[in-house]
Amino acid sequence: MTSESNSSAVPGFCDKAPAEVAELRKCLSIAQQSLLASEERIGTLERRLAEQTRELTESNQALRRNIAALEESKQRLREREAKLNSIFNAAVEGIITIDRNGCVVTANAAVKAILGYTEEELVGRSINLLMPPEQAVQHGRYIKDYIDHGHSKIIGSIREVEARHKGGWSVPLDLSLAEFCIDGEIYFTGILRDTTQRKLQEQENREHLEELAHVTRLGLMGEMASGIAHEVNQPLTAIVAYTEVSLNLLKMSQLDTEKLAGILAKTHQQALRAGQIIHRMRDFIRSKTATRTLVCINQLIRDCIGLCADDIKLQDIKLGLDLADDLPPVYVNEVQIEQVLLNLLRNAIEAMKDLAHDHPRRLAIHTRLDGRRFIEIGVEDNGPGIATAELAKIMTPFHTTKKNGMGMGLSISRSLIEAHHGTLRFTSLPGSGCTFYITLPSKEQANGF
Repeated sequence: MTSESNSSAVPGFCDKAPAEVAELRKCLSIAQQSLLASEERIGTLERRLAEQTRELTESNQALRRNIAALEESKQRLREREAKLNSIFNAAVEGIITIDRNGCVVTANAAVKAILGYTEEELVGRSINLLMPPEQAVQHGRYIKDYIDHGHSKIIGSIREVEARHKGGWSVPLDLSLAEFCIDGEIYFTGILRDTTQRKLQEQENREHLEELAHVTRLGLMGEMASGIAHEVNQPLTAIVAYTEVSLNLLKMSQLDTEKLAGILAKTHQQALRAGQIIHRMRDFIRSKTATRTLVCINQLIRDCIGLCADDIKLQDIKLGLDLADDLPPVYVNEVQIEQVLLNLLRNAIEAMKDLAHDHPRRLAIHTRLDGRRFIEIGVEDNGPGIATAELAKIMTPFHTTKKNGMGMGLSISRSLIEAHHGTLRFTSLPGSGCTFYITLPSKEQANGF
């Protein structure tokens, strides 16, 4: 078929002018291009839509995962909270949280067992309810000083305090305090440990130690009988001499009352001295010793030397004293520290007993104040020293190197010194003597214990 026949097949086609046909063809071409462009845009939109759908799907999946993780975190948080609440309420120590104003925020179940108050009775009320008035004022001052200036006197440390039970009596406690912040607000958590049983046990231990110390004091007095007799005999001998002179004066035709009064005054002084010695011995062997008082350690050393003076003289021991001046007083049980000093002096004297006659015997005692404001007492002899095999056991209870010893002197001495927050130690070289050192806190240091 030819183009002519094609033209004749379309009615009116041949009737169109060539210009119109060209215009139609141009419009058709434009329409086709527009259609192609639209199809391309649609394809681009479809691709974008598919990409966004994929991104949304991934975002949705990520969101689901985040939600699942959040739910898991919430579950873990709930479990942890339940665990902490369980520990909080199962703890045997009381745990109380207060805000910066001292109002109770939380309290665990142990607080009721220790102080008698339930959490409901405490929340919203001042912590001062649980303190004696004087401690409440001090505690509030410490907290305010810490918040205002950052000076920490109680944060992070353990203090012994007295709390007030709901029933009105006092309860001894160990208190430790910690700080934390939530949303910028400061809170303090205190952990309370009831020390009633510990205090009772400590009291029983002190009484037991005092009983043991009393037994050793009695033994020590027996060992020092000759020295004590010599100490008492001196004023008694003086009294006898003074009374003889007084009797002779009374026999004279002209009585010299002034001279007699002077002799009677000296007799009175010696009688007082004898009474003081007996009084000190009575206190020393008493089963219950006096409470702690301020004591001059140098004077106590001199008193102990007086009781040992007879043995020191008999063994021809050269005594050297190097006692520091202006030592601060010590806050101690005088009888107990005297017992320790006498025990060390007796040990030193006995250690030199078997030295050769031509071997000089030296006993040196010194006192000094160390850098910590502790007083050190040293008792040194030049005896044979302590055998190497005995060094580790010398302070063990019932271990002794003496033929008739009980092995309790040094052990009890160490316990007595440690009860005063001091230490008892020694240094020794076989053949070169031995030195025992006592350290005791001075008055100002003892106030911190």
